Amino acid sequence: MSVRTFVTPRNVIFSLKTFLAAMLAYYIAIRFDLPRPFWAVSTVYIVAHPLSGAISSKSFYRLLGTLIGGGATIIMVPNLVNSPLLLSAAIIFWVSGCTFISLLDRTPRSYVSLLAGYTVLLAGLPLVTAPASTFDAVVARVEEIGLAILCASIVSHVVFPVHVGTTLLGRIDAWMARAQALLAATATAKADQARNRAERYALAAEAADLRSFTVHLRYDGSRYRSAVSLVRSLQHRMVAILPLLSELEDQRRALARLDTPGTEQAMSIITAIGSTSLSSPEFLGIDAPASFEAPRSWEVLLLANVSRSLRNIAQVSHEYQSLRDALKEENAARAVGRFASRENIPAQHADIAMALLSALAVAICLTTSITFWIASAWTDGMTFAQISGVLCCLLATMDDPVPAMRKFVYVTIGSVIAASVYAFAILPLIDGFVPLVAALGLFLIPAGICLAVPSLAIVGMGLCINFPLLLTLQAHQSSDFIVFANSGTATVLGMVWAIVVCGIFRSVRAETNARRLFSVTQAHVAGIAAGQHADAHVTRHHVIDVAGMFAVRAAKLPATSDTSDADLMRDLRAGLHITAMQVRSDEASIPVCVRAEVIFSALELLYRITPAKRGETMERAIGMLDAFILSSADLCVTDADTELMVHAVALRLCLSPETDPPVSTTPPSNRNAR
Repeated sequence: MSVRTFVTPRNVIFSLKTFLAAMLAYYIAIRFDLPRPFWAVSTVYIVAHPLSGAISSKSFYRLLGTLIGGGATIIMVPNLVNSPLLLSAAIIFWVSGCTFISLLDRTPRSYVSLLAGYTVLLAGLPLVTAPASTFDAVVARVEEIGLAILCASIVSHVVFPVHVGTTLLGRIDAWMARAQALLAATATAKADQARNRAERYALAAEAADLRSFTVHLRYDGSRYRSAVSLVRSLQHRMVAILPLLSELEDQRRALARLDTPGTEQAMSIITAIGSTSLSSPEFLGIDAPASFEAPRSWEVLLLANVSRSLRNIAQVSHEYQSLRDALKEENAARAVGRFASRENIPAQHADIAMALLSALAVAICLTTSITFWIASAWTDGMTFAQISGVLCCLLATMDDPVPAMRKFVYVTIGSVIAASVYAFAILPLIDGFVPLVAALGLFLIPAGICLAVPSLAIVGMGLCINFPLLLTLQAHQSSDFIVFANSGTATVLGMVWAIVVCGIFRSVRAETNARRLFSVTQAHVAGIAAGQHADAHVTRHHVIDVAGMFAVRAAKLPATSDTSDADLMRDLRAGLHITAMQVRSDEASIPVCVRAEVIFSALELLYRITPAKRGETMERAIGMLDAFILSSADLCVTDADTELMVHAVALRLCLSPETDPPVSTTPPSNRNAR
């Protein structure tokens, strides 16, 4: 990456704003004689974000987490200080428990639990030798963090503010542009299946990220702050488009295999659709049969499915455009009442197993490091325990945090070197606050630019947070080399120990988690077939969310992996069609309902078996569906019967898109004579 790539005006302004907030917090802290002004400086960089609304939300969650952690510290330390083992166990249990809870929430709100956990670690361990000052120390820490949060928020909202709403809507528009390009590639068959599948995964991952990002909108300073429900409604339409595009791809290939005049006309309409806008009325070009007077053949039912897909795409796109236009109105709050969906977005997927594993790794790391501190009687063993535990908590969301931890170690070593140069060569020569600010700016401003670049965020975080802490910025600097060396050594060794513990107990391969996420989707579809999940809205959001998580791992899978070809979007479609069939079966005629129930049981069994062992079960399920579809002319007597059969054809395409369509071996005259 070249220097010009990340030294942009936007990144430079962000770094200057953050540095201004940090120095403002530092100045106020020393004026009011707070005991640890360096905590205020570091906290500004911890909550730093290019968007003003994101800073406000992070600040609120951090302050709330700090208050909870401070309260826990006040309860634990004075009452258990005379029982070191019991106090250590309480701290370990609290930190690991809070880490577990934070990992169950994949939105910025997880910051509350995370901070509540390691605040006890950072504030509680130093008080073991001075329990009488617990309350004063906790109050001081809350004051320092609150001061940093206040300064960061004010500067972010006043000096060249960058609003969450504008950025969020820009990302949503870019998402829809990519969806339009994917529609064109699907309709014209210009891209192969693997490329289209990869793009659907990428869009699913972006949709999941946008969902979490929307949490910041409530804290934004723009007019979009009152339009959160409108944005949520936009996201409903986004996740609805992806399975429709996947379905259109399979339908196009099925039409090509039939090669009849009717399917050729449908193919030409689909191809034309590829060059039109998603909101174009041309989507309505294929009409579903108003009545099925002709035999309900595979071709007729397939054309009905194509018509349904195109109309659904048109409807979703039209609703999206209406919502997007409403957001352009000056009074977004008024538009909410007219357009916002009342459907709530269901909770995101919670990976309980990985949360437990991460909490266990934190517990093991803290147990071993605190034991070492007590056994060695090393004064800075406390720092060793703090840093190792905090690093395990911060990177607990990663499948394999070890590579990031290694990078953090290298960056921290650089911070130690820089802090030593400042502490013993530069700061002793400085007299006055303004020259001190200028000297600190030479290091923190370039480091802050790194913080604004996603690929360099770990580097920027390591430099901007560790540097003030290692330097222990006070009102009057007085550095002791032995103290500094011990602190720096303990910091680096704490990170190295976190690497050792996570390497042994915590690291999980991307392929392992990809398989687990794939099994989550399979289990959900099996539950639908068993009648456990009847809400298509919940299914759509749940599977798209899991698909977004799967996409991150799928990008790291080798081509030889048996999971690399998994298509979760096809499983989502299967679940949606099963749900639709179950709804129609309640109104269908008895013969159709009975056969459908047998198919549901077969599908439940199919999705509870691992893909490698599905051969015979898949053949049986496909055979049952084929027989059901071929019997449509004899069985379907109501509209509900016909609609159920249309979804059965769509389900057949999901399960076996590459096989030939079912063909009746019974002559029509014989069949009608029965």
